[in-house]
Amino acid sequence: MKRLLFLYNPKAGRQRVRGMLPVLLEVFARSGYEITVHPTMAPEEAVQVVAERAGQYDRLVCCGGDGTLNETARGLVTLPEGQRPVLGYIPTGTTNDFAKTLGLPRSAEKMAEVACVGVPRAVDVGDCSGRLFTYVSAFGLFTDVSYSTPQTTKNLLGHFAYVLEGAGRLLNVPSYPMEVSTDTGRTISGDFIYGMVSNTLSVGGMMSLPRDQVKLDDGRFEVLLIRPPHTPRDWQSIIASLKAQRAEREDGAVVGFTASQVTFRCRQPVAWTVDGEFGGRREETVIQNRPRSLVIACGA
Repeated sequence: MKRLLFLYNPKAGRQRVRGMLPVLLEVFARSGYEITVHPTMAPEEAVQVVAERAGQYDRLVCCGGDGTLNETARGLVTLPEGQRPVLGYIPTGTTNDFAKTLGLPRSAEKMAEVACVGVPRAVDVGDCSGRLFTYVSAFGLFTDVSYSTPQTTKNLLGHFAYVLEGAGRLLNVPSYPMEVSTDTGRTISGDFIYGMVSNTLSVGGMMSLPRDQVKLDDGRFEVLLIRPPHTPRDWQSIIASLKAQRAEREDGAVVGFTASQVTFRCRQPVAWTVDGEFGGRREETVIQNRPRSLVIACGA
């Protein structure tokens, strides 16, 4: 009989998984799997469990938020490629950005079916100065909201919690003088209030990228940089560019391009997030694409 390792974070989101467990386990069993269930009880536990045990299973399914997915992926990439089982993902977090990119359905039963028999697809992952991420690494405006907002607040308010926590900062937005260079020799210098390196259609539940431009397995990331606004009209220009899902010319307020490797240099330490969690504070950050490092079960 095929074997499935099911890891879940009982505290993710609104603790949705507690009510979903009977349905999920029934679908796994119906799909012909012998199931091992492991609830994670501490940060980083999923990394260790996956690294030590996932190679013994035919399928690995993780259930939780973006942080749970990140930990599971970090454990998987420690295994030799031939020992990495297909990864199924059942999102129960607050924003579940990457779930939208994977085309996952909403019902518990359908998500479990995709996790078991969905289309296996190789996807790129990122390396942010030694810290792996599955879909986004970012600095600047709002990026600390996801890890500084209390979980109870996220559970009560959902996406609106992020907006509330960050709205008061708009009158005093910090900027970072940076030199940004790519593996193709491109260099952009200036002050930036936000920077993002991503492989996803949705970020923070508030920003969307065009589906036809985001390819999960092309070995390249989408890079977005935003310069400081100086007037209300500048803010309107930035918002209009983001809503239109396009970047302005290189000397404009919004800069967008793709790259396989990006280096950010600043004269002061800059805090980064990886998949919504704190990813360190550095003067130089190198982000590299690791092509097709994971195989994830995707929806249609």
